Amino acid sequence: MLRTAGHETPLHELTAVYYGKPTEFVLPPGLSGPEQRFSRAQARVGLGGVVASLPVRWFSHPSAIADASYKPWQLAVLKRSGLAVPPTLITSDPDAVRRFAARFGELIVKTLAEPVVYESGGEAAVYTRRVAADELDSLDFVETTAHLFQQWQPKRCECRVTAVGDRLFAVAIHAGSKKAQVDWRQDYDSLSYEVIDVPHRVRTGIARYLDAAGLAFSAFDFVIGPDGTSWTCLEANPAGTWGWLAEKCDLPIADAIADELIKE
Repeated sequence: MLRTAGHETPLHELTAVYYGKPTEFVLPPGLSGPEQRFSRAQARVGLGGVVASLPVRWFSHPSAIADASYKPWQLAVLKRSGLAVPPTLITSDPDAVRRFAARFGELIVKTLAEPVVYESGGEAAVYTRRVAADELDSLDFVETTAHLFQQWQPKRCECRVTAVGDRLFAVAIHAGSKKAQVDWRQDYDSLSYEVIDVPHRVRTGIARYLDAAGLAFSAFDFVIGPDGTSWTCLEANPAGTWGWLAEKCDLPIADAIADELIKE
């Protein structure tokens, strides 16, 4: 039996599980930092282990989501699946970044893990940004930890493809500001949306990726080049958000997810 504040769920009655982005466990007040870390680890492995062992239809299984959340792994599998990906460098070496820029031109830098910094009781988002040419002379920050650099991709627009099983919902995202041109999450108010078709070669690559990753769902972010025909995959989020696009574009994504969960 799984009990929460508002529900009781007999585990033997479950037939399917939708797994997204669970929040942190809420622990009793008064625990020290080490006690909180220890308690959360026990709860995660205990509850997670029980739930992950259930013989049900997963959307998607936590272990598959965990693997696909590693961007280096993700990019390698995307490429093996036949999708174009940007030249990418993961490093903490400033000289490696300079050599990479000399070979591939203008770069962007983005986070490898959760793009949020928690500090002083608040949080701040860390967005993708372009690396200015004069920044290459001083890259001391790079030595702090691993960074992901990619070749800047000129674009007509970007496209979010929400894959639900074998159904694809593709929405072109048109940026209306300089900030959104680099990372559309910086300026939602400037965005406009257009439902478009997915080319056959891209559709095939997405299907191969989902099969290789063992996923029932993923949100793929593509850059569509200035010519309108080249599609370059930036990443594939195994638990990406989709609700706002379903609302903006009247897409039946929720219905598609429900259909997947109740399949025989």
